[in-house]
Amino acid sequence: MTTLLRFLFSAIGLLVASALVPGLGHGSFLDLLIVAVILAALNTTVGSLLKLIAIVPMACSFGCFSLVINGLVFWLAGTLSSRLGLTFTVSGFWAGFFGALVTSVVASVLGALFIPKDRQRPQGPPPPIKIVN
Repeated sequence: MTTLLRFLFSAIGLLVASALVPGLGHGSFLDLLIVAVILAALNTTVGSLLKLIAIVPMACSFGCFSLVINGLVFWLAGTLSSRLGLTFTVSGFWAGFFGALVTSVVASVLGALFIPKDRQRPQGPPPPIKIVN
């Protein structure tokens, strides 16, 4: 259920980003839900690979280069979704950069407000390992 809520919050973030950022276009809310799934898949695969390749610029910029990578992945998601026939469009890198920034902020705030703390990732040290003889 938490995963479905996160996709819903990402779709709402995409809707807000489309309203605020020039260069982003959207159609129906169902298209935005599909784009949220595409974006999650691309972040998991391509985004992780790009962050691994760009480990030196990420370290030199104290992780701020990950914003550039997120913008590129967002732009790729817009290009891929328009080729799949969805009505979500991203006009360029800067639209992708600011779209990714707005989407992540909105989705994070909604997640913090509506997902209970016990359902979020556990904070603190992991439980101790029990050794059984």
